[in-house]
Amino acid sequence: MYFSTMFLFSKVYEKWTWERISRHVLYWCSWWGFYALVNTNSYSDGSYADWLLVELFVLPVKLTITYFVIYYLLPRFSEKRRYFLLLFLTLTLCFLGAMVLRIMEICSLHSWLLLSGELSCAWGKAPFFVYKMVYKALDLLFVVSLVAIIKFIQQQIAYERKTKNLLTQKLETELQFLKHQLQPHFLFNTLNNLYGLILTKNDKAGDMVVKLSEIMSYMLYGSNETLVPIEDELANLENYIALEKIRYGDELQVDYEVIGETKDKKIPPLVLISFVENAFKHGPSSNLETSWIRISAEVSTQRFLFVVENSLSIARPERERNNSQVNSGIGLNNVRKRLDLIYGSDYGLQITQGETYVIELSINYR
Repeated sequence: MYFSTMFLFSKVYEKWTWERISRHVLYWCSWWGFYALVNTNSYSDGSYADWLLVELFVLPVKLTITYFVIYYLLPRFSEKRRYFLLLFLTLTLCFLGAMVLRIMEICSLHSWLLLSGELSCAWGKAPFFVYKMVYKALDLLFVVSLVAIIKFIQQQIAYERKTKNLLTQKLETELQFLKHQLQPHFLFNTLNNLYGLILTKNDKAGDMVVKLSEIMSYMLYGSNETLVPIEDELANLENYIALEKIRYGDELQVDYEVIGETKDKKIPPLVLISFVENAFKHGPSSNLETSWIRISAEVSTQRFLFVVENSLSIARPERERNNSQVNSGIGLNNVRKRLDLIYGSDYGLQITQGETYVIELSINYR
């Protein structure tokens, strides 16, 4: 009976469909046949068919108590974690049900079924003993508790699913917020650079518009997923580097390389550009000939490694030079939050500052 109960109640339904009704009918028919079989083997009087008729009149009591507990008491008291009161009320209902069953026996309400005379009215002639009440109450408690436990498990599963969905929605909302928080700062700097080129009538302004258009398209349409192909993210990064090269010219040394096969690999969108933007913001000094930026992406089967290293301005005071890039605003903090939400402990982000400033991101593929 236990395994049949687990099978019938393993699926959670929102509405009373025909499938759900048929499962309930099958479950109670199993109990009906089971108790008739037990009584046939326990008592010498009566056949299996006789006891089926007897249990048919007992079944409504079990149905009433069981459904009252699992659909009325359990949802109200388990939600408030008032388990002792729930147990007390369930025990009370079981004893009341046992009393009803004993009254039915004593009054011989089912004796009209005994047409053959082979089944004695032992129930009707038995005295109203306490142990009879306890036995029947425990019997009812067994039937009710088995269904109530499974119903309680179903409630916990449904609650966990709801909690998980809410958490997922919260994470997605926060990820979108953190991702789009990076865009205004980038656009502000790029538009300022474009404005400067237009004022000086630089021919590279047209190239900047094209690159900016591609970056905007990626930001608006290509980065809406939690993870995007690495080649798309690197292509967007190359456009950004090209924009910055237009801004600084050939005087600033920028080395960029990609090692490994990027196909079928994914990472969060608009993460890499934050590190590179940070390098361009703080790396180039007033003397561009002594400034440099190195960017490398290494793609392997199990890991993605991204390293950005930039020189530090010698002209700045040492204390300012040591703290300026570390405390560079909300950009890197937002990236770290996004990576925490997506990867948990499956990534590493190391930032070191000495003679140079180095950001090393390591992501283990899921």
